[in-house]
Amino acid sequence: MGMIANFRRLPEVDLLCLREDPERVSDYLGEGSPTGEFGPFADLDVDKAWHAIHFLLTGSAWEGESPLNFIAAGGAEIGDDVGYGPARCLDSSEVASLAAALQELPTNVLLKRFNPEALSAADIYPDIWDRPPEEDDSQGYVAEYYEVLRSFILDAASEHQALLVSIS
Repeated sequence: MGMIANFRRLPEVDLLCLREDPERVSDYLGEGSPTGEFGPFADLDVDKAWHAIHFLLTGSAWEGESPLNFIAAGGAEIGDDVGYGPARCLDSSEVASLAAALQELPTNVLLKRFNPEALSAADIYPDIWDRPPEEDDSQGYVAEYYEVLRSFILDAASEHQALLVSIS
C-alpha cells in the first residue's frame, strides 16, 4: 500500500470545531465521516506522488518555506497520529496564501525542477526515480497528481475553505 497523502477541504467552521475537539480528527478523516457540521466534503489523495511534489515545491525532502511546504511540514498539527503523524490543518487564510503561490507555479514550470537524480539523492519516496522513462513515466505521474492537487487547492481558496492534510 505505502504512504499516501490525503487532503480534505472543509469549511472554516468545521476546522474551528476540530480545534476545539481534536480527538474527532481521525473520525472526521475516516470513511463514512460524521455528518452534521462535518459535510459534505471534497477529498483528494495524490497517491505516492506527494513526496516528489513536496520536494519540487520546496527543494527539501521534509522541510521548506511556507506556504509551499504544506504537504510534509506546513500547517498546524491537529489530533492524534493518523498513520504517519497527526493531520495538519491550514485555515482559509493560509489556503489563500498557498493558492496564490501555486497560481505562480503551473505544472510546466514545476516540472522544470524535475530531476530524477536529485529525487533519488534526497531519498524521495517512493524509490522509483532511477527507472528508465520508457518503462515508467515518473515525471508524468508527478505532473498528473500535481495538476489535480493544484486545482484542488485553487478551488478551496476560491470557496474560502480550510484544509486538512494527512499521510496514511
